[in-house]
Amino acid sequence: MFFLIIQLFKIEYKEDVLLALTSCDIKKGSTFEGYNLDKALQRDFPLFTGLIKSEDERERYSLLITAVVEKKAKAKELIDILKEADIDVEKEEILRLILLPVESVVDNEIHWERKT
Repeated sequence: MFFLIIQLFKIEYKEDVLLALTSCDIKKGSTFEGYNLDKALQRDFPLFTGLIKSEDERERYSLLITAVVEKKAKAKELIDILKEADIDVEKEEILRLILLPVESVVDNEIHWERKT
């Protein structure tokens, strides 16, 4: 079992990445919005964070996507699906993909009995 972490640098690819995840049957996960650290350190945070006026400001934002996958092959499948959509993450700095080996501490086969 692996913990999949995707740091999406170019948020304009958000829908493409989420659709690719669904195509790989990776449906249970989480997304977190944030700032690219290098861009955040270059200038102060804007007064109105909801207004992204320029390309430079858009580059400051990132998206973190996490999920659990059973096999490493799912990550390769995800990259292949993105390539089919003309999104080559190995040539462009669109995202960073990380897999960490993990173990579950809760067995999904355990069914808790409710005391009444």
